[in-house]
This record gives sequence, structure tokens and C-alpha cells, in this order.
Amino acid sequence: MPHNHSKITSTLHTLWAQSLTHFPYNYFALIMATGIISLGCQAAGFHSLAFGLLILNSSQYVICVFLALSKFIASPAVVWRDLIHSDKGPGFLTMVAGTCMLGEQYDTLTELTPLPFILLSAGIVLYLLLIFSMIAGVAMSEDKCSFNQGLDGLWLLCTVAGCSIVVLGAGTEGAATRPQAIFCTALWAISIMLYMMIIPMIFFRWLFTSVNKRDFSPSWWINMGALAISSLAGTKLLAVHNAGAFATITPIITAIIFFLWAMALWWLLLLLTIFFWRLTSRVLDYRYVPGDWSIVFPSGMIVVASFNVLHVIGITPPNWLIKGSVVCVFLLWFIFYIRMLTSLGKSCHQSCKRKAITDSPR
Repeated sequence: MPHNHSKITSTLHTLWAQSLTHFPYNYFALIMATGIISLGCQAAGFHSLAFGLLILNSSQYVICVFLALSKFIASPAVVWRDLIHSDKGPGFLTMVAGTCMLGEQYDTLTELTPLPFILLSAGIVLYLLLIFSMIAGVAMSEDKCSFNQGLDGLWLLCTVAGCSIVVLGAGTEGAATRPQAIFCTALWAISIMLYMMIIPMIFFRWLFTSVNKRDFSPSWWINMGALAISSLAGTKLLAVHNAGAFATITPIITAIIFFLWAMALWWLLLLLTIFFWRLTSRVLDYRYVPGDWSIVFPSGMIVVASFNVLHVIGITPPNWLIKGSVVCVFLLWFIFYIRMLTSLGKSCHQSCKRKAITDSPR
């Protein structure tokens, strides 16, 4: 019996060590995806499902934060090296967006006023720490990736992270006050500027450098998701400014919102075209990777953003369209969730099997 107990303890220790080693900080995209699907369900009238996803997302967030902190404590040098790596560093910004998406869930679905403010504050602190450390670290690093290797849709998380703060900040208590309105509006403008700086390089890479069909990773969907969340953030700001803060710039914000939303739809059509092109060419990789949540979040975000933008321009979509689109993105989330659980189960099984082989007597 003691032998079995020590064997179980050893196996759990091995699994824990491997979890920390292989935990990618961009796994907070799972929080982002679950959060936006929950908000979509709430908008479509599926209130019980939306609240259930809030409970699930809260537990996922606690687990991810625990793993992230444990990895940082265990291997700070490794975490820092990843943060200032041009291929991995932008993924850290999912921590900001995940925190703010969870805060937006609590702000929309509950009456727990202090919790969204706490998560907003955490999101702002993370944003300031991560984005400046990451960009400065990459800029000063001597060991840089090549243009093709280091540049992908993950860099647009600079926009997503900033706009996620605006989405939550513009809806929390005190948003109509002048300082908070100035902060949210300025951060929205900065986030859009970062998108406009990064997207031309991505488009240039697509059109004028050699790109293999297999190089179109899930992160490219952030090209569309960043615009979608930017338009959603704009609609949140519009409500603040209509309440009296900077009402004079309301027409400008409205025009920018429509521009961002229209461009998001254009990117959606292009990405779907590329997806079907790869499907017919049989170059899709069906293995689960954490980056797959970069498909789910933009898909859910374009649906939720569209509801809000259409309301701003005075169009009310039919109820069947709202419910149908939310059901589609929920099914997408559900499929990826099952794939994630299956992949994690296989990884645990393989780790236990390797451990048993290693511990077996020769």
C-alpha cells in the first residue's frame, strides 16, 4: 500500500512538472473565448447558459492564474525569455484580454460591482507591465526571429488587450466621469493605431513573401478579431459620450466604429475563403493546439460586436438571426472544448505510461 501511494505521488509530481513546463501563457485565450460566447448567449436570451459559462470561466481563470504564477515562480528566467521573444511574447497579452473578458461577464451577468472593478484594475496593471516590457524587450534583444517567423496575428493582441480594457472600463461604475472617459478614449485610439501599424506588415507578408499553405495558423483570425473588439469598444465609448462626456466627438466615434466593423467583415470573408481553399487543398492540421482558441474568440467577437454596431446605426436584426448566430459560435466553442479535453486526456495518459515504463524494474 505505501508503495502504491508513493507511485501515485510520483506520477502526480511528474504531471505537475510537465504542466508547468508546457503551460503556454497564451492559454488565457480560452478565458477570452469562453467569456465572449457567454456574453453572446446573454444577448441572445440564453441566460442560464450564459451564467453557466461564467461559472466555468471563473474556474478556468483561477486554474490559469495559478499555473501562470507557479511557472513564473519556478522558472522566472524562462518566462522572461519567452516574454521578450518576438514569436511568443505577444501571447502574454491574452492575460490582459482574458482578465477583462471575465470582468465584463461579471459586469453584465451579476450585481457584484466590486469584482469587475478589481478585474479592470488587474487588467490595466498587466497591460502596462506586459506590453511595454514585451515591446522594449523584443526591440533590444539581439536574438530576433526572422520576419516570416516572428510576425503573425499574435502581434495584434496589442490591439485586443487595449480594447478589452476599454470594453470593461467604459461599462463599469464611474465610466461617465471625465478622467475615466479620457483614459478609455485614449486607450481605444492607441489600440487602433497599433493595429494600423502592424496590419500593413502582415498584409505585405501574405502578398509579397513566400508563405506556405500550412503557415496559416489560427492566430491569423486575430486579424479580424482585433477589428471586431475595436468596434465593440467603440460602441461602449459611444454610450459614455452620449451621457455627456465629450459629446462633441460622438460623430467621429460613430464613423470609426462603422469603418472598423466593415473591415472586420471584410477580413472574415477573406479568412473563410482561405479556410475553404486549405480545406479543398487538404492542408488543414486537425490536431488540437492551444492557439485554436484564436479562432473561437474572433468568431464570437464578430457576432457580439455586430449586434452592438447594428444597434448604433439603427438596425435591429431579427431574433432568429441573433439566436442562430450565437448557437453557431457556441457549437464552435463546444467542439474545440471537447477537442481540448480529449487532447489533455491523451497527454496525461501518455505521461503516466512513460512514467510507468521508466519506473518499471529492468
